Amino acid sequence: MEEYFIKAQKNFLCNTSYPLNKENWLKYKVGSYDLFKNENDLNFYIHIPFCQKLCAFCEYVKYPKRSIELEEKYLKILENDISKFIEKHNNIILYGLDVGGGTPTSLDNGTFSYLMEICKKIITKLKTVEDFEPSIEGTFETIDEFKLKEIYEAGFRRISLGIQTMNLAILKKNNRKNLGINDILEKCKLIKNAGIQKINIDFMYGLEGQNLKDLDDAIELVKNMNVEQITLYEMRYNLICKNKEIDRKNLYNQYEYIYNKLIELGYNAHFGQNTFSKDKQDLGLSSYLRYRMIYNISYKGFGISAQSKSKCGMSYNVGKARKPLEECLKAGTFKEEDIYVLPKEELLAKFIAISMYYGKFKLSIMKSIIEENPLEYYKEEFEFLVKNNYVEISDDEVTITKKGFEYYSAIGALFYSKEVKKYMLGCEN
Repeated sequence: MEEYFIKAQKNFLCNTSYPLNKENWLKYKVGSYDLFKNENDLNFYIHIPFCQKLCAFCEYVKYPKRSIELEEKYLKILENDISKFIEKHNNIILYGLDVGGGTPTSLDNGTFSYLMEICKKIITKLKTVEDFEPSIEGTFETIDEFKLKEIYEAGFRRISLGIQTMNLAILKKNNRKNLGINDILEKCKLIKNAGIQKINIDFMYGLEGQNLKDLDDAIELVKNMNVEQITLYEMRYNLICKNKEIDRKNLYNQYEYIYNKLIELGYNAHFGQNTFSKDKQDLGLSSYLRYRMIYNISYKGFGISAQSKSKCGMSYNVGKARKPLEECLKAGTFKEEDIYVLPKEELLAKFIAISMYYGKFKLSIMKSIIEENPLEYYKEEFEFLVKNNYVEISDDEVTITKKGFEYYSAIGALFYSKEVKKYMLGCEN
C-alpha cells in the first residue's frame, strides 16, 4: 500500500480526472445504450465551445469564434438534441443546470438570446428540486447589460466568471487578457443591478511564474469585489504538457496561503475544498455541482464533447477527440460518440475522483454504488489512510485532513479499480 501510495503521488496522471487513459475502459465500450433509461433524477450540462481567444489555461474542447451562422447552427443542433432527450425521458426531475464552455457569453447577442431561450424552456418545462440553482459561465469582457438581462430573464441567479490571475505576463503567455480592476468592479455592479444574486470568481494557483505578490494581488481584488463565491483551480499542466514536472509541495503551500487569506475575509470552506462562500450553507457550488459532486446525482451533457454519467456508465459526445467544428456539425446531432457501461468499481472510482474537489465523500454514497459496506470493501485502504492521518471518518463522512490534502491525488488513487491500479503501477512517472 505504501509503495503504491508513493508512486501515485509522483504520477502526473493521478488527479481529479478518471480514468487515467481512454484504453482503461475499452472493454466496457458499447455501440449503443441508453444510460438513463431507468433514471429520473438528473442534472443537465450544456457545453458552448466558442471563445474570443483560446487561452492555454483551459483543458476543455473549444473553438475560436468565427461567424454567427456557425453559432446558430450549433444552437439548433443543441436545441434538437435536448428536445429529443426530454421527449424520450419524460419524468425528469432536474437538480441542476450549468452552462459552460468555452465562453457562453462570447456568443453574438442574437445567438446568446437563442441560448437563453433554450435554457428557459428547460427550466419551465421540467420539474425542479426546491434548491435548484442554474448557473452560467462567462468572462468580464463578454458580459454587458443586454446579456445580463437575458441571463436573469432565463432564470439564472448565479454567474461564474474567470479571472485566473491578474499577472499580465502570465496572462499574455497563456493568450489571455483581463479587464482592469476598475472595469471589473463596474461589471460587478452591472451584474447586481441586473438582479443576479451570486457571483463566483475563478482563480488559479500553481501557474508557471506565479509568486506571492500575484496571490496577494488576487486576494486584494477579492476584497474589493466582495463577491459571494470563490473557486480555486490548481493549474494542471500535465493535462496539456505531459512532460511538466509537478511540485506538489509548492501547490500545497500556495493553496494554504490563499485559503488562510480567504478565511480572514469571511469566506467559508474546510481545508482542501476548492470552493469558498460567504454563505455557510451553499458550499460555493451551483446545485448542478453540489448534487453531482457530493450526492452522485447523474448528469446528462449536451453539446460537443460533453460528458454524461449515469448510475450504470458514462458517455462522451462527438468532438471529445477534438475534431474540427465543421465535421462535428455535419451529422446534425452531438450524440454520444463513446459509451461505456461500467462495473461498480469504475463507477466508485469516478465518484471519488470528482469528490476530491470537495475534499470529502460520503460512505452512504459509496455503499449505494458498490452495494457493499465500503469500510469492509476498502478495508486496507481506509486503515492505511486513517493510520497515517490522511483522512478522518466521522459517521457517514470521510474528510481529507490538512496533512492528507498534500497527497489528495494519491488518496483518490487508492480507490481506483484493481485494473486501473495495475495500469498506474506500470506507468513511467
